Amino acid sequence: MEALVVEKEGLQKNAYRNDMLKLLALVTMLVDHIGYMYFPNEMLLRIIGRLAFPIFTYQIAIGYSRTSNLKKYVLRLSLFALITQLPYSFFSPDIKFNPIHFNVLFTFITAIGLLYVYDMGVLKIRNFIKDKNYKHLLYGIFLLALAVIIIILPEVVSFIVKDFYLEYGLLALALVLLFHIFQEKTAAAIISIILLYLLHGYYRVALFNSAYSAALFWSNLFNFKFVWNQLNFQNGLSQLQRYYFNAWGVFALIPIFVSKSINPSSIRLNKYVGYIFYPAHMIFLIVIAVILKAY
Repeated sequence: MEALVVEKEGLQKNAYRNDMLKLLALVTMLVDHIGYMYFPNEMLLRIIGRLAFPIFTYQIAIGYSRTSNLKKYVLRLSLFALITQLPYSFFSPDIKFNPIHFNVLFTFITAIGLLYVYDMGVLKIRNFIKDKNYKHLLYGIFLLALAVIIIILPEVVSFIVKDFYLEYGLLALALVLLFHIFQEKTAAAIISIILLYLLHGYYRVALFNSAYSAALFWSNLFNFKFVWNQLNFQNGLSQLQRYYFNAWGVFALIPIFVSKSINPSSIRLNKYVGYIFYPAHMIFLIVIAVILKAY
């Protein structure tokens, strides 16, 4: 359990700022989902919504480090993931039922498992440096390799199981890990996250042009000329928007890291506000969509 002791003192000082960020994330998520459900051609609403996701991933990284009881934290996430799953399965403009589209709380549960495996791997490597016990080295390498597998697993499953979708998948898992690793290193966090978004856009080019054929995907992934031609301005800015749409989330780094240098906010939210708001706002938007379709 040593791996879970992650400089909590510094985090506790700024705990209130998380409520300010949480409120910003909830509001921008609502704006995003209104755009998604009712105004699909109004990209400004969706762009504003890109701020929510990185803030939530940051909150998960902080929550993992700050929690006094990891099991209770995971159980709470699991309970609300299950509660949210039914409305989430219908959450699309056409109200189509998608039973194997899994909401982001399942992604965050996976992310917590990822952080635990990563921390244990790092701990074993540190133990090896101290005692030169090669069992610790091998176990550490195994755990770090397992962490990589956890990150890419949702994408692998989506190739194997048609229509499977874990919300934000690889991008969410990698973001949570980077926020965790560079928790006290702002410059390194910003650089690594920008790089992640650039690589993720590259990955989306290879993926979207593969028709979910594994062979074609790998061929595209290692064909830089093909990817560049897809992104080239001769195809219009719409191509960049398509592949790098999530990269608008980079701007969420501004409130995330600015909040570290200001006094804690007086805003206090009950810890269940976000959990309840997530399924509740979906149900509300779905009901409105059904009414609009009826008329």
